[in-house]
Order: sequence, then C-alpha cells, then structure tokens
Amino acid sequence: MTAVEGNIQVNGKDYQCECTYDGDSQYNVQVRNGKKVVANYKISAGSEGEVLEFARAHFAADVELGNVQG
Repeated sequence: MTAVEGNIQVNGKDYQCECTYDGDSQYNVQVRNGKKVVANYKISAGSEGEVLEFARAHFAADVELGNVQG
C-alpha cells in the first residue's frame, strides 16, 4: 500500500495530510490539525503527485462552506 504525507495550507493555517492508496486510483485522506483529525476523505487521483493538491482543494472548499472547522 502506498502512502503519501504532506502539509497543506488553507486560509493561512497549516494542516497535515496522510493519504493511503487503497486501489482503483482511490486514496483515503486524513487531514489533521496537530493531533486532531479534522476531516477524512476518499479522493480519486491519477498519481501520488495529484493527491495532495486534490485533498487541499477539497478541504479548502469544505472549510469555506463551513462543513468542517480546523
């Protein structure tokens, strides 16, 4: 299983992302603020390089809509 980790920034705040590949171009994505898990997603991406970008966009939209709070 492939794992991708990285930091994303949304509205000036840093968050940590951990993405694990589960097959069929699907990644399980966990977004954390410190030790607190603030969001979980299933993201479809064609490559490891895309998954953090897609996760940041998805999380940023949820924050803007008020669906999650960091």
